[in-house]
Amino acid sequence: MAIQPMLYNPYTHSHLITQFASLHIACITHDHTIATFVPPLSHPKVQTWWQERAAEVETGSREILFSTGPDGSGCVAGIVMLSKPDAETGPFRGAVEKLLVSPGWRRKGVARALMKRLEDVASEKGRTLLILDTETGSPGEMMYPRLGYIKVGVIPKFGISPKDGTLKSETFFYKDLRLTNPL
Repeated sequence: MAIQPMLYNPYTHSHLITQFASLHIACITHDHTIATFVPPLSHPKVQTWWQERAAEVETGSREILFSTGPDGSGCVAGIVMLSKPDAETGPFRGAVEKLLVSPGWRRKGVARALMKRLEDVASEKGRTLLILDTETGSPGEMMYPRLGYIKVGVIPKFGISPKDGTLKSETFFYKDLRLTNPL
């Protein structure tokens, strides 16, 4: 069964917010992913954060895409967001945020499927220049170039590691969909 990422709809998918928060926490605790929060993690705090992101979907400033596992369980296997900043000088820009895949669903095409669908949605919404960042040395740093993202550079000591509180570097990428996905 193929992985079919879906657009989050706040009216029909609000029950998934708890799963989004659980997935977010699992990625931080399993991999020590730098993803907004550091331990001790509070599920209610992370869930509130996701509710705030869902409210941004309603206002049109964000898209959330998610995938359930192809096993039919209905459990969220992965998630990614497209932020659509309100800028008259860059209405064509978008930011890829929080690509998170459940540890049990890694290396099964979930991240690739989510990113492909995100790029399709971004193009449809006129967001053809995408930017993103990931922890230097993370699996994401190796994956994004395979998806056509171009490394811009590294900012040292950018984020606090949830593992030990040390400062970690962050690598920044971009992709111009106008060059790779002609409309």
